[in-house]
Amino acid sequence: MSSTARGRNVATDLSTKAAQRKLRELAGRAYARELGSELAKLEMEFSRWRGGEIDPFELSDRIHRFHDGISRDLWVSYHRGSPHILVARAIAYKVLDRAEIPSEILMAIEPAIEIFVQGEQEDAVRDDG
Repeated sequence: MSSTARGRNVATDLSTKAAQRKLRELAGRAYARELGSELAKLEMEFSRWRGGEIDPFELSDRIHRFHDGISRDLWVSYHRGSPHILVARAIAYKVLDRAEIPSEILMAIEPAIEIFVQGEQEDAVRDDG
């Protein structure tokens, strides 16, 4: 089997319907994981409220901040972003594991993953400095 089709490497062709469908599925999985992680943090605030550590007004404020903050940011990112970029970001930030990604898609998005990894490393250096 030839590794090219119309002059393009088949492994890097993310424009096929099958690749786009898989990328949307993976991006959806990443979104669910990130949102779930943030909801778990909010759930701890409910525990603090039930335990009397914070009052209902403080809990209400934290729910509001969650809704207007990270919840909205994630929604915008995952509903407006390009699926291949979202999947690359999710791999770089360890939301998705490389083992979950079909090898041909992983190979095609590897450059984007590296950009996110480098950005994360640069952020860590800035935070330490």
